[in-house]
Amino acid sequence: MNLPPIDNRPGEWSPAVIEGWVRLVEKANRMKAKVGGSDAFERMLARFRDMASSGRFDGLKELLGRRLGARALTWLWLHDEVIGSRLFNARMLDALIEHQQPRLSRLTMIQMIQLYFRHFDRLDERDKLAESSLRGRLELHLLDQLQRLPERRQTFVTDPLATLKREGEWLLTVDGPLTLAKTVREQGGELAQTFETLGLSGFDVGRYGDVCRAHFYLEVLRQLRPGEWDDVLDELLKPSVSKAPYEGDKRIGHAALEIMIDRAGDDPGDAWQNFILSLAGDPRIASSAQNFREWWKPLGEERIGKVRGWLSKEDLRLFLQAVEQYGVESGKDDLKRMFPSRKLFLEGLFKLGLIRHTRLMLGGIAQQSVRRILGGEVKTQFAKMDGPMNDKAVIYLDCGDFHLVEGSHSFKIWVYLAQPGPSVKSYERNNFTHADLTVGMPRQYKEAHPSLPYEAVTHNGTWQRKVFEFLADNGIGVDIEQLLSRQEYKSYLSKYGMPVVGRKRERVSSPAQLTPKPEPRSAQAFSTAEARAARAVPIVSTAKSEQRTQGNRQAPKVEPIENGLTDVQSAILNYLHACPQSILGDIARALSSQGVPMYVIRECLQGVLADYVFQDNVYRWSLSAQGMHLLGMASPVVRSEPPRDTITADLLRLGAFELQVLRYFARNSGDKVRHAANVLEVDSREINRVLYGPLKALCQQGDGFGWTVNADISAALDRMTTDK
Repeated sequence: MNLPPIDNRPGEWSPAVIEGWVRLVEKANRMKAKVGGSDAFERMLARFRDMASSGRFDGLKELLGRRLGARALTWLWLHDEVIGSRLFNARMLDALIEHQQPRLSRLTMIQMIQLYFRHFDRLDERDKLAESSLRGRLELHLLDQLQRLPERRQTFVTDPLATLKREGEWLLTVDGPLTLAKTVREQGGELAQTFETLGLSGFDVGRYGDVCRAHFYLEVLRQLRPGEWDDVLDELLKPSVSKAPYEGDKRIGHAALEIMIDRAGDDPGDAWQNFILSLAGDPRIASSAQNFREWWKPLGEERIGKVRGWLSKEDLRLFLQAVEQYGVESGKDDLKRMFPSRKLFLEGLFKLGLIRHTRLMLGGIAQQSVRRILGGEVKTQFAKMDGPMNDKAVIYLDCGDFHLVEGSHSFKIWVYLAQPGPSVKSYERNNFTHADLTVGMPRQYKEAHPSLPYEAVTHNGTWQRKVFEFLADNGIGVDIEQLLSRQEYKSYLSKYGMPVVGRKRERVSSPAQLTPKPEPRSAQAFSTAEARAARAVPIVSTAKSEQRTQGNRQAPKVEPIENGLTDVQSAILNYLHACPQSILGDIARALSSQGVPMYVIRECLQGVLADYVFQDNVYRWSLSAQGMHLLGMASPVVRSEPPRDTITADLLRLGAFELQVLRYFARNSGDKVRHAANVLEVDSREINRVLYGPLKALCQQGDGFGWTVNADISAALDRMTTDK
């Protein structure tokens, strides 16, 4: 049968049809406006408003038992911010449910569900005196009332009450938005479409929907490249989003911070760093501060330490800005001439990867100068100075093997071989004087480390030389080419030659330092070490070690540590007894399953355990005689060379880039970092990072600052190549 083609072209409605539709829409709007608007309903609203205003609730039970009264009360909860807030509390909610038997009406139920979705986690703010969560109480009542609803016949439109009766067990919970967001994301759908499919159109306009969208923002954040900016970051900075609930006591902002810190690596980039500081503030503040307890404490010590390390670059930038500006404003030519050398010296330390921690201190005038130049860009925290230091800026630099305290002007550069007192790193201390920096810190340093010298160098024409030679005399070599300009470097070599690096001084603490204080426990790093310590060798308790040492007359006498050894410190000492001459990486890998960070192990070895361990010239750690005495052992077992399979196993644990750098210097013995960087096509800083990090014990730096690989390591590399 041949049929004529269908005419699918859009036509035009006649004026009569359009006019009819307009009348129907207007009629529907009038009917909608009249719903609940009867005189009886208005009188009921007036009675509740009068109760809220006068505080007299005579006849309340009678009102709550009527369907109209329940509908009027829930309408006020939903639409009247002032009166509704006064009438909505745990007692009123319970009373309403008790008097509405056998169940609430559909309209009252829908208004209560709208109230839940609109205010969600902020419902608890309505009744701060309640013993339990008001949101949680409303959730339980809604779930109970939904189950009392009779089954409805199939309709063409999805019933929101039927949906919540079926899905409310997970939708109407504090984790409901997270579960819903995950479900939509896994199914590749859209949030608005999902609400419509569930029959909940319009319920996403409120706090519940905002929290759902916040979880979507986190997913976008997981897809961004580290350091990349996106509009979603602007959304996450809004308090309504960042303070939305996530999981347990955590907020969306906490989750965003964790994602960014964990993904950023060593360099978050300016965009991500500014976002983190704008959201949570600088973590280098007192642990008792409200902002620290609110935002940083939930993230754990490891993440806090990581961000503090990033901010070293910001401290350095602000210090140099203050120094440069002072030279400009003071008009002193000598300061202007001096600035490029100091800038190159400090930035060179950063590029070499030597700076691990900084502390910036600004006098009042210096603060004003920095803020005037940088304005709102200044988000970092700094300590304050006054008196003679009012116009100065000072920065403390922890460079691992040495520490510097450098000032902007009329202030020497102080060079220490250990941390100059506890206050310089304590964020509980936020104010320093000239006497603190020039008298107090040197005194504390000498009390803690009587055998270690320090140097205070005046900034004249030879100040860099004095710093280099002081470090070299104490066994510390630095790549001076990276710390001087090309002209200064050539002039230095022609006048003085390369400084000869002497034997590294061994730290010997004063008797007062022999009693270590228990280290703070952080984020499972210490708690999990208890089980880990027994892996290779059982922990030797202090009490047992004292019993064992009673008959050992040859060991030097050491003051007993009274409850001083933490589980981590005990694990380190026992590991070194079982495996002497181990590099730091060996110890870190042995404790890795317990989540103990490498920096914690390093600080233990260089701090409270310094008397009980020693490091040889290739950076391998063993127990000292005092350490053997502490554990009650006769003498350390010294092995002259690690077994070949141990060396190979250590090499196999290295990453691809570390092995690439190691093989380069094995083939090009004596080359400098910049040559390797050119050949491998990477930044010099990346080469320095691995040479001073995972490869530190495998390579050595010569007098000319070229690098060579230890002979046994080079042989193991050859064996690995042959085996392949």
